[in-house]
Amino acid sequence: MTTVQVVAHRGSSDAHPDNSWMAFEAARAEGAEAIECDVQRTRDGVLVIRHDLAIIGNRLVAECAAAEVETADSGLVRLADLLAWAQRVGIGLLLELKDPACAIAVGDMVVMSPWRERTIVAGFHGPALAEVKARASQIRTSLMMGTVVAPEDLVRLAVAYGADGVHPCWEHRSPHPHRLLDANAIAKLRQARLAITLWHEERESELRALVALRPDAICTNTPAVLRHIVDGHPTATAEGLAAGC
Repeated sequence: MTTVQVVAHRGSSDAHPDNSWMAFEAARAEGAEAIECDVQRTRDGVLVIRHDLAIIGNRLVAECAAAEVETADSGLVRLADLLAWAQRVGIGLLLELKDPACAIAVGDMVVMSPWRERTIVAGFHGPALAEVKARASQIRTSLMMGTVVAPEDLVRLAVAYGADGVHPCWEHRSPHPHRLLDANAIAKLRQARLAITLWHEERESELRALVALRPDAICTNTPAVLRHIVDGHPTATAEGLAAGC
């Protein structure tokens, strides 16, 4: 059995600029099994790793050429380079579609990558995930959900969009968001054969409570803290992101 997977939210982003090579390298050193990051596409079709949609004044990344974006953000990472690096160092990727319009382009790049088995395409926009699946059924997808809903509704939506997993993003929905899920909810998601990735969390007490729920993976800005908790938790077992989130 493997342990709950440590997913570094935009890398080790508590101590380093998010979605940067420094954050990604640090996450690997701190024991993360996967990195969550945000993908957008520039006007000239380059897929880049960046969270904020705006880059130059009020202009969007999608309205700028890649050279303009890289001038404004000197540490910008390209998806093609990230896939190659992830394969080289052996770390999984959870790619959030920041802009649903780039879904097909992301899917096409992932399916052509030797690292596709360790790469998951995720997002809040269900139809975009469905597009990815329709084009390449072998790509694993995870439906992100910001609204707190019953596990039955998570299952229904995931099935409707052909997702392989669910990723509730409920970190701001309660002072103690771990209480929004329980063992029964986790069991229902597992019965539907959905992999479960939980929201990003940095508070140690909340991380311990999330680990006790036994999801497949947990996102965090502080992967070293979660790594320590997971390694010391005797019952925190799961199938794991590497096996299919």
